[in-house]
Amino acid sequence: MIRSYHMLVILLIGFVKFELISALHEYRATEEDLSFLYCKRVCNGQPKNCYFKLFIERYSVLGGACLNCTFGTAGHCHKRQCVTANGRYRGMITVNRQLPAPSIQVCKGDRIIVDVMNLMHDATVSIHWHGIRQNGYPFFDGVPYVTQCPILPGTTFRYDFFVNDVGTFFYYSHIGVQKMDGVSGSLIVRDSYDSQSGLYDVDWPEHVIFVSDWYDRPASEYLPGYNHREMKQVPETFLINGKGLHYANDKDMVLPLAEFEVVEGKRFRFRLIGSIFSNCAAAVTFLDQKVLVISADGNLKFTPQLVDTVVLNSGDRFDVVLEANRPSGIYFISVTSTNKVHCNKIHQLAILRYKDNKVVDKPNYPPPPSNLGKQFNAVESNCDKSNSEMICISHLEGESNVPTKPDQSYYYLMVGLDFYYYYDEDLFDEGTYQPYNEWKYDTRFLSMINNVSFKLPEANLLSQFDEVEKLCTVDCPDMPNNKPCHCTKIYGLKNKDFYNLILYDNSDYTFMRHSFHLHGHNFHVIEQGVFPSREEKPKFLNQLMYRLREDEKSDISRKPQRDTITIPSRGYVLTRFYSDNPGYWLLHCNFGFHMDSGMAVVYKVGKNSELKPVPKQFPRCGNFLLKD
Repeated sequence: MIRSYHMLVILLIGFVKFELISALHEYRATEEDLSFLYCKRVCNGQPKNCYFKLFIERYSVLGGACLNCTFGTAGHCHKRQCVTANGRYRGMITVNRQLPAPSIQVCKGDRIIVDVMNLMHDATVSIHWHGIRQNGYPFFDGVPYVTQCPILPGTTFRYDFFVNDVGTFFYYSHIGVQKMDGVSGSLIVRDSYDSQSGLYDVDWPEHVIFVSDWYDRPASEYLPGYNHREMKQVPETFLINGKGLHYANDKDMVLPLAEFEVVEGKRFRFRLIGSIFSNCAAAVTFLDQKVLVISADGNLKFTPQLVDTVVLNSGDRFDVVLEANRPSGIYFISVTSTNKVHCNKIHQLAILRYKDNKVVDKPNYPPPPSNLGKQFNAVESNCDKSNSEMICISHLEGESNVPTKPDQSYYYLMVGLDFYYYYDEDLFDEGTYQPYNEWKYDTRFLSMINNVSFKLPEANLLSQFDEVEKLCTVDCPDMPNNKPCHCTKIYGLKNKDFYNLILYDNSDYTFMRHSFHLHGHNFHVIEQGVFPSREEKPKFLNQLMYRLREDEKSDISRKPQRDTITIPSRGYVLTRFYSDNPGYWLLHCNFGFHMDSGMAVVYKVGKNSELKPVPKQFPRCGNFLLKD
């Protein structure tokens, strides 16, 4: 069957013009792998089989493919397989020798078949499709030891699922810090009908703004971290579609910036993706222009918001509409860190170019905006509505009602986020090998949910649960010296029931905002806020639960949906979801260093009899302990 897909792709060789919504734009087919071009189309309700190959390998920034890019030959920076990043030499991991990974763009109802080939000799990999609920296809969610075994060096794993979720998504490696090293790319799913199509004129496939944080050293050097004041787990810069300058003011070399073309007088839909690994949220500003935010994540809609800045935390996706009403010329898109104290005042630029305008080699780069203006998804806010310039997700009016249960007998899932800080004599005692993370000088900790630091199981939960031995039995409230458990924690949820999920920050940090993602489900965001004080937190949580147990009120009838949400520092988020997707689903902090050090938990939805059968020849993994 795959051979027939290739035949269809070959027929596209002469296809050089791609039209999507508007016929104004010339699409350069020679710059795309034709297999990716085949399914990138105007959706007409006729699904296709979309076959892709992803080659995962170790690679270099400014390697041999770039020739004389760094020595003033600007044209060499655009050569095929040349990765420039921010112009700093370093090792990385690429997908198809691109940064970011190739954009997969399909239509609702398409069958996606992706062969992931691990060309690395020294590492495993797995690919998660962030925001795709995988309803009916839990084995392809891409979480190692939860839904699949890792893809071993030299082997290929096929992801095969139908996409029924519409919107802006992305895919990335869910193993260790590989996402931070470059293994991430966009996944766009369109539909033949869009209820918001009247808000924009043009939806070009190139208008994906893919923001990632970037480090000057390979990711593995930051784990577990250094006992050194100059080696904090903080990125040096942001990249926009894999391109950028070091702090956007590098005078030593000419490097390409990401460019986005618009046509005067048209309204353009842009898709913003926060492929961010760290705790440094990115503020995206179209300089001197406002944008209309129309949806989040998987086309989850709300009352549109006209703003100056859209903030992307880790895992966030927002769709915006830009009206190209400025005089024809060259303009800039700014991406800057919202946290100027802990995130190095990071700043990056992309170019917004009106058609028929040419960018000079070294344009006059503008400084970071001194004022971000009206912010959407204001992660630095306490979300109390006191500042009309700071819009939180919970302030929005959603498209659909919050699901309700006639008898109001909701289940409650309390998720307390915290850290355990080690003493050296505790951590480095002879014969002990406790995991830890060191995010800055002399601060070594373990990340926790409900006093449990998540440990990957030894075998895949979804297909080999009977072979998993070390599961948590309690939430560990009575461990000596308040030490955390380090084990695989699984909560059992009923299939097709209602759950109030309450996530709250239980730490003392004033700047630590967690971005959380729930696999397999969307949830309604009912409320965000901060606690009055640490001492009043238990009482306040009880009050929140009491309010949720009360009869439904008008102020929570229409709340926005998300699959990713930010918990304010020393604050909380109230959400509700309907558990209609049997399987093992991860709930975790999107900040890679937090997740890697244990800030995750698994929800098992449904009984064993309700789970999908294991695919034939599905890979197995586990311990080998030879017994006498």
